[in-house]
Amino acid sequence: MVYCQRVLNVKRCDKMLGSNVPTVGGLPNGFKYADEWGCDSIQIYVSPSRTWKVPELTDKEIQDFKSAWRNSRVKIVVGHIPYLVNLASSNDELRKKSIRRLKIEIKRAENFGVLYLVLHPGTNQNRKEGIRLIAEGLNEVLDQFNNLNTKILLETVAGEGNKIGSQFEELANILEKVNKVDYCGVCFDTCHVFAAGYDIRGYKGYHKVLEKFDRIIGISQIKVIHINDSKAGLGSHVDRHASIGEGLLGLQVFHAIVRDNRFDGIPKILEIPERDTKSKSNLELLRKLKERDTPIIEKLSKQLTLEGFKDVF
Repeated sequence: MVYCQRVLNVKRCDKMLGSNVPTVGGLPNGFKYADEWGCDSIQIYVSPSRTWKVPELTDKEIQDFKSAWRNSRVKIVVGHIPYLVNLASSNDELRKKSIRRLKIEIKRAENFGVLYLVLHPGTNQNRKEGIRLIAEGLNEVLDQFNNLNTKILLETVAGEGNKIGSQFEELANILEKVNKVDYCGVCFDTCHVFAAGYDIRGYKGYHKVLEKFDRIIGISQIKVIHINDSKAGLGSHVDRHASIGEGLLGLQVFHAIVRDNRFDGIPKILEIPERDTKSKSNLELLRKLKERDTPIIEKLSKQLTLEGFKDVF
């Protein structure tokens, strides 16, 4: 287990653990949850997520957001682009609206100081056409900007229905067609990757999947990790997140991720179903894993509740 030892021998592990947070009542409220839960990074929507109508951003909104951020423990804020956006759509009107919305998202992210915007690539029955449309859409959007600080991150998806981006080759194909590729990257979702058919379980599985990703896309393209367990099986193409240790992935993969110094400084964001009640305890578990420098015995830890982890640690 050479790879296991390389992870376990890490002398320093960064923090940068976090969660998606509620922003009911205003975006600055997200930082209150971040501090309560112990987040070093957070994920939010930078605009209303369920409507195409986006109000003009005021100077006061920007100042209030930045003030709340300065007064919190959060180091990096990640934005998630609403699911309304579908750059791969063969419907001209929907695609035009998606391109307009992506431009708005970038402008808002830049104003707030948000470094990354996570994007589900898109949906199209014709995958080849969809990949072309996604790349063309990104080019149309990014050609409007210079000296961007914000990057668009294509998320690895589970592959439900006709969603594009479940295979590493699809993401690589899109990125190869993007002119300003320096403004792009990848968000690696552990639940989605597993559901898409990549067996990331265990230290060995983690090593194999990351090695394949590196060969096809490049590890350096991973700018954000969605660190989620999965309720759905390997290759099921079903997107069903679970709390850490309550799904099918086991703990070794999460131990490997938080100890992997290639991801120092990379936000590792929870997106769990019981966000408001379990994010704090899930982050506590991940911090325990981060500090552990001996291997996890999977048979003792698989699918245990947090209370049961005292026997593992």
